[in-house]
Amino acid sequence: MSRTGGGQHKGKGGKKRDAAGAAYSAGLALVRANPALRAMGLSHCRDENCRLVPRDGLVRVDSEGEVHAHPDRLAAPGTWAWALAHATLHVGFGHVPAATGEREQPDRFDLAARCVVVNRFLLTFPVGDAPEHLPTSYPDGDEEQLAARWRRDGLPTVYERCGTADSEPDQILLTWPKWAGQLPDWQLAFAHALAGTMSAAMDMAGGRRDSLDGEAVRKRPWEKALSWFISSYPLLGGIASGMRIIAKADIAHAHDIAVAAVDATAGEIYINPLRDFEDEEWRFILAHEMLHAALRHGDRCGTRDPYLFNVAADYVINGWLCEMQVGTMPEGLLYDPELKGLSAEEVYDRIAGDLRRKRRLSTLRGKGTGDILSGPLGAPGDYVDLDEFYRRGLGRGL
Repeated sequence: MSRTGGGQHKGKGGKKRDAAGAAYSAGLALVRANPALRAMGLSHCRDENCRLVPRDGLVRVDSEGEVHAHPDRLAAPGTWAWALAHATLHVGFGHVPAATGEREQPDRFDLAARCVVVNRFLLTFPVGDAPEHLPTSYPDGDEEQLAARWRRDGLPTVYERCGTADSEPDQILLTWPKWAGQLPDWQLAFAHALAGTMSAAMDMAGGRRDSLDGEAVRKRPWEKALSWFISSYPLLGGIASGMRIIAKADIAHAHDIAVAAVDATAGEIYINPLRDFEDEEWRFILAHEMLHAALRHGDRCGTRDPYLFNVAADYVINGWLCEMQVGTMPEGLLYDPELKGLSAEEVYDRIAGDLRRKRRLSTLRGKGTGDILSGPLGAPGDYVDLDEFYRRGLGRGL
């Protein structure tokens, strides 16, 4: 489905074209080194006679999965890599879906909103070097929300040219022929590729593979649980990819870690490898510790009693995970469905007045100790609801 009308040729400016081509090839190699972007399998065009090549910018991408690059534009390899990644993400985010029939091109508000969403993603998923004229921060909201806001209030100048084709649209919708058969679902393909890449990155961080393309060795149960969590919840993969699991029995014993604990500052989750849980339970345990880190429970404690605030946070997290059906909650963890919708601070206010000195219930670290650690380190019974928490605390007080 090529839209080219001729090949490249040497002539005046040949050296410039050679330099531009070398930089482009180096940038493309950087993009293809990223498994998630490489897995999209997009085609690339640098034909000077292609009608979709941008006049002034670097690249444009169409709904047939082809990226059109300016054949003579001089740019650093890092800039080319960023532009090619930007175009690939437009495809992966569903901004240029494949379809038959008449196509209505996106307006300036849709174009700008989609470029902002892509650039915002590239700030946390860096590929290459963003051009210096681009903003370093972007507004919240998805494509539809941003476009609707700007149609109502006006498009800020700073976001008008956040794409890769200068003043031209960098996203082109084309009509696929009806005989093309099943159309590609670029968005689904990218979701699978991204999830797989996040899992492979965690395997590398944990020493379970040598590269993103290598085969993983046999995983221990908590490692399988972590891989499952990343693959199933890719939007939280950024949190998980920054965490490191330390599963050493001597460290767990020395610091009285019954099952698990987390230090958000160090980005470490400590596991007691001697504990035996089902895979579903390990999923719950690791999700629990990552949410402590993500929700900044250690920082939010303030002047409150650290252990009781940890208890309050456990009620909130365990309630969320049960509601979302993430794994299976091991027996003995703090859980009360009556607390649904409350924050950790609100739960704390309910329990602190009577039980500030009663430290008998178990977190994942153990009885009387919190699993939210303030610095790096080196079997419960049935579920405990809030009424039981009070009852046990008062009984021990008596």
